[in-house]
Amino acid sequence: MTTPKTSRDHPAAARGPERPAQHSRRTMPAGRVFAVMLVCLLLWGFLFAPTMERAAEASPDGTRRSAALALLAPFVAISDALQITKLTDAAERALGRDPNEAPGGGIVVPPEPIPSRPGGGGHGGGDVHVQGPVRKPTGTNKLRVAVIGDSLASGLGVYLERVLKPSLVRVSRQGRISTGLARPDYFDWPAALSEIVDNFRPDLIVVMLGENDNQALRDAAGHEETPVGTFDWPSAYGDRVEDFMRLATSKGARVVWVGLPIVADRGRWGILERQNSVFESAADAVDDVTYLDTWHLFAAPDGSYTAYHHDGDTVELVRESDGLHFNATGYELLARAALDAAEEEFELTPRVVAD
Repeated sequence: MTTPKTSRDHPAAARGPERPAQHSRRTMPAGRVFAVMLVCLLLWGFLFAPTMERAAEASPDGTRRSAALALLAPFVAISDALQITKLTDAAERALGRDPNEAPGGGIVVPPEPIPSRPGGGGHGGGDVHVQGPVRKPTGTNKLRVAVIGDSLASGLGVYLERVLKPSLVRVSRQGRISTGLARPDYFDWPAALSEIVDNFRPDLIVVMLGENDNQALRDAAGHEETPVGTFDWPSAYGDRVEDFMRLATSKGARVVWVGLPIVADRGRWGILERQNSVFESAADAVDDVTYLDTWHLFAAPDGSYTAYHHDGDTVELVRESDGLHFNATGYELLARAALDAAEEEFELTPRVVAD
């Protein structure tokens, strides 16, 4: 008779399967971790100090800008002395980027074939000034519409393109966030507009900008010309607006300048209304430009801010939660208002607008 074996006979079986030996991890002392992080941070600072300095110089005046420039100054000096800047600039060029480009970047406007026959912006040749209706487009000579400005213009451009018939209209959307006319050292809108006018030859230009312009006026090199809040600022800013309008119309385009809307922050109302007054006055002074008042279009019946649009018994949400930008419904409403203004002022044919 075979006697069954017990766990006493096999002590290893009683313990269960053997587990692989665990080796303790080698840990790095906290001080060494901090030192490695500090070295990496310093190396990153030396490599990208010039780029960060250019971005800081283009930021709005204030304590944050001054502190950033003061902090970056020694990094830039050491980077230049060790010629690290040359290495990073070469890397930027190898990636197809211009290391000396303004922080706001540039634009890309694909050249359009310009028909030889006259009519608004659809002709070749030198500078022109043509008053009268916007030309009637055809399938082979589409109406060209450029939408330029800041982040508000970015949204407006999307919905303008949606409400215009692609069979008759070509839209060039050129909205750039955080841009305006105050800081050509960040983004040079006159230079960009010249490129748009020359290469795209728009028949109609819709402009919406200014939300970022409540700051000192600087030149393209970043030198301050007119401090914000001074008596001279509105006049100097108005000169920039007028020059911009004249440049926009220099090749025969008509311009709808969309004013800034009412915002949730009541503390900014006076600033934005002052800018709207500048836009309206400049539009009155320049031929082929009309001003679209959006302040009252989107205000509540009592003149206060509302995120909703009231049209008789219809009430629709039209603003984003930031109290500045629009949602899809609001941008479509804004786009159709801009086209209505072009139809009323420049006889834009309604057949280019989708139902």
